[in-house]
Amino acid sequence: MSIYNYLKSNQLSVFLSLLVFYPTIRLLIMGAEHASGFSILISLIPEMLFSLILLFFLLSLIKDKNRKMHLFDKIVITYFLFNVLIGVYLSHDLKASLYGFRLTYLPMLAYFVGSYYWDKKVNLDSLFHGFFKILVFVAIIGFVIYFFFPGVHVYFHKIMTDKPIVMAFKGFVRMTSIFWTPVVFAMIMLSAFCYWTYQYLKTGNIFALLFSLVTVNAVFFSVSRGPMIASFFALAILLLLGKNRKAKMILVTFILFELLIFYLFVPQFSQLMEWVLTSSKQTVGLESGNTRVGLWAEVIHSIEHNPMGLGLGKAGHTAVQLFPPNTPGVSFASTDGWYFKLMIETGISALAMYLGMALMFFISLIRYIRKHAFDFVSVIFIIFIVTGLVNIVSNALDFYLFSYLYWFLLGLFVFKLKQNGDVRKENFSSNS
Repeated sequence: MSIYNYLKSNQLSVFLSLLVFYPTIRLLIMGAEHASGFSILISLIPEMLFSLILLFFLLSLIKDKNRKMHLFDKIVITYFLFNVLIGVYLSHDLKASLYGFRLTYLPMLAYFVGSYYWDKKVNLDSLFHGFFKILVFVAIIGFVIYFFFPGVHVYFHKIMTDKPIVMAFKGFVRMTSIFWTPVVFAMIMLSAFCYWTYQYLKTGNIFALLFSLVTVNAVFFSVSRGPMIASFFALAILLLLGKNRKAKMILVTFILFELLIFYLFVPQFSQLMEWVLTSSKQTVGLESGNTRVGLWAEVIHSIEHNPMGLGLGKAGHTAVQLFPPNTPGVSFASTDGWYFKLMIETGISALAMYLGMALMFFISLIRYIRKHAFDFVSVIFIIFIVTGLVNIVSNALDFYLFSYLYWFLLGLFVFKLKQNGDVRKENFSSNS
């Protein structure tokens, strides 16, 4: 296969692979300052590359005389248009709207790239195999920096901010690898863990087992509580769905043995895990002294006064980046819970629409898994579940790179339904 044909057949996986290295390249060229002049082009490289993919997608869609529209396509485009149009109208701020669209809704278009994928005979297992291998490489880079070259972490942190380096329990430095932020790194490693654990349970391949262990360790060394706890849910679902009993026993044995080694020989490991569980319990229990709970209280107060929302770009990380502190009509507290961020940005109705859409995806994914063998859709299902969990405490669907991956995977699920001839208007009742 020529390079051109390879790039043509693997556009989005190549795009995602390139974006893995983009944060480091951007920091080295531009630092953490806002882009201006020629540097704007550098900052827009991901969007320009994705625009080329969208252009190819549209040209392929126009040429495809047998294109099929699924019920989910209609639901997602309705949700997308509602949020963008209402969000822009409420915002009354073009710059904020553009930034908000870029962060949250531009990646949503990856859904349609997946749903109308141009290679009708594509093998979903092989499509992402190379990308997830790169994520293992990123995890290894993270461990090398963490244990052997911690000064590299310090160097890039100083480029990014003058604030203290991100730490957790009793000064435990959180691993970031080349993303330079632990929460994004953890979420991407969690998706890689889901994939490689699936591969091991599917094939029994020893390298898949090794990659699974490497990526789950990367999640834990990030000390990001949401992905850490979600990884246990991911493992439980994978063990439930997987059919290879021997592989399941080996995997569980390795994980338990490693936890035992950490407990016996790593100072403060038990205290660290206790801190993770205690702080998570405080969050779930809505205890007033918890920082995240305090932020949620502020968001709820804002929602009570603005049930229709503040507008696109006036909540979450975009608001923190664009507006000075205490700017009226802006929510600075909605950075620790994507559902809250969605609600404060485009209203309670937007959250209801998203939850309704998510429920329909959940039911359809469950039905697919019940009817078919343990295949790549199982990975999509598990990433869908863990993302929903992490979204409670983090803005996972606004995370760099991960949001493109998430929506493309959901699109590929619908593409798989179309491959199987399932383009009817689905009935989501229990009797269907």
